[in-house]
Amino acid sequence: MDQVRPRSREIPPLPGWIRWAFGLGAIGEMVYLGMFNTFIGIFYNQAIGLSNSLVGTAILLALVGDAISDPAVGILSDRNRSRFGRRHPFLFFAPLPLALALWCIFNPPGGLTDAAALDTSQGQMRLFAWLTAWTILSRLCLTLYVIPHLALGGEIVRDPQERSKLFSLNSVFGFATGALFAFLAWSVFLSGESATNTGATVPNHLVAASYLPLSLFAGALVFISIFLCAAGTYSRVPYLSQPAEDLAALSLRIFIKKILSTLKNRNYLFLLIGMFFFMISSGLYETFNVYVNTYFWELKPEQIRWLSLVMVPGVICGALLAPVLMHKFDRRPALLVALSGTLLFAQLPIDLRLFGAFPDNDSQDLLSLLIANAFCFALTLGIGSVAILSMLGDVVDENELVTGLREEGLFYSARTFFSKLSGSLSHFAAGVLLDVFVHMPFEAVPGEVDPGVITRLGIAAGPIMGLAGLVAGVFYYQYKLDKTRHAEVMAKLAERAKTA
Repeated sequence: MDQVRPRSREIPPLPGWIRWAFGLGAIGEMVYLGMFNTFIGIFYNQAIGLSNSLVGTAILLALVGDAISDPAVGILSDRNRSRFGRRHPFLFFAPLPLALALWCIFNPPGGLTDAAALDTSQGQMRLFAWLTAWTILSRLCLTLYVIPHLALGGEIVRDPQERSKLFSLNSVFGFATGALFAFLAWSVFLSGESATNTGATVPNHLVAASYLPLSLFAGALVFISIFLCAAGTYSRVPYLSQPAEDLAALSLRIFIKKILSTLKNRNYLFLLIGMFFFMISSGLYETFNVYVNTYFWELKPEQIRWLSLVMVPGVICGALLAPVLMHKFDRRPALLVALSGTLLFAQLPIDLRLFGAFPDNDSQDLLSLLIANAFCFALTLGIGSVAILSMLGDVVDENELVTGLREEGLFYSARTFFSKLSGSLSHFAAGVLLDVFVHMPFEAVPGEVDPGVITRLGIAAGPIMGLAGLVAGVFYYQYKLDKTRHAEVMAKLAERAKTA
């Protein structure tokens, strides 16, 4: 027997305001990721004094929790029966603990951040334990929200073009707001300079006290955006699929079987592997980027903010362009072109500088060129993000035709876990590279770092960063669910619904 009861055949059109409410949910995820991926390394290593390798290890250890929580939440949200629907109980519960956990990450107790204590291995391990515990908890709370949210997007519309538009709007909200948040962070909370205990004057993003008001602001955005998403989409619950009443109780055997079943879909498997390698490059980029802007380009917070702000028009253009490109050229070509552009613009200025073909740091042209490059990077990133989410939705349709099951939560959970897996490995690798290869010193002052360290930082953030992304393209190319095949899938599902 099918595990999911189909939605009502009389489904009213999706109002525009519900599309906007769904998109609001992306804000919470992107603000959390913006805080965590951008600032976690520079905060714990340079502002406090924790080893980069330990920062990376803490994130890697959180993967153990992710391995269980991600598919578990996906399966539970697929099987959940309540008057609030399958997804919304998770959406209503997640925002408050997620906001609190994020605040705790950036506000460790004073006893753990004492400079004298951190000079000892015991002090390093105590701060490491704090970071590990709250990272695990925050990522669990993120899972409780992100997977049901993405699954909701996969089932709230079934038409492939409408699904592309919905995820396009979701990407616009997420990336644009994430960029605006970064702009505010650099402009308001991290702008200016302060003197350190050693007497050196450094930008405020290298000072721990700057992160208290920033983390409060980020937590508030996370809570408000996710709650409004849940409340704004709640009226669609009666029209969404519900699990059958006679489902067998969830057991360890069923849990493992469900996870393995997703890998039987060839298109989904190649998407996951491609995403794994792309996210390796993405995680390295996000970890290195703040170091590159601070020490490689020697930019001030007042300059870095413009690199964040230009992401807004770039991502909006890319996300709005994505449905047009996918409709004209199909999903796979759009994704492959976007991937190529993202990898190119992520490292182009660094590679040119390493070969002596980019302006010096004191050049008046430097910031303008970096801003133009950041716009192109954001444009291709927006296209690729919409393409991936749309392709995952198509795979869920294909799986429903083959198995009779509608399991958005399960499929998006595997996607989320693979993203976290690669992200955790890349943060760990970046931390080790910064310690072992780059030899990044503690309390480094921009403009006073050894030139050899700067060169090695460029090599790590440029050529090394892009290698995994090239491998991703090979696997993305193996995806074969084109629009002709998907149209056949939807026609057969419609015919099945008529006879149900």
